[in-house]
Amino acid sequence: MKDHADYATESEIRANIAEIAERVKKGIRSQEELERDAYFTDPANAEEIAATFARMELVKAMYKARREAGLTQKEIAKRMGTNPTYIAAVERGRKNISFSTLAKYARACGKKVALL
Repeated sequence: MKDHADYATESEIRANIAEIAERVKKGIRSQEELERDAYFTDPANAEEIAATFARMELVKAMYKARREAGLTQKEIAKRMGTNPTYIAAVERGRKNISFSTLAKYARACGKKVALL
């Protein structure tokens, strides 16, 4: 368990925010920010980035379908014959799933898979 000394004080947090705001205002960017922007603007990465965003949209749709059905991850896992840990990983986009698994997930939510 963390000791209170391990946490930043309110004044330290305010100072950090002010420092960040000043850097943004001056246009100062970290090496990490520059590298990230270079990756996202490099045309060689466009296909991979598009696929990642498409996958994120699918994951959001799956989560939304489960929530609209009023199901927990445990309940949908039981309906699908799998475990809640797997469902959690799928909903975080950490697992690739087959079309048949996607269809099972949709059926468990009372939905159908449709390509638009």
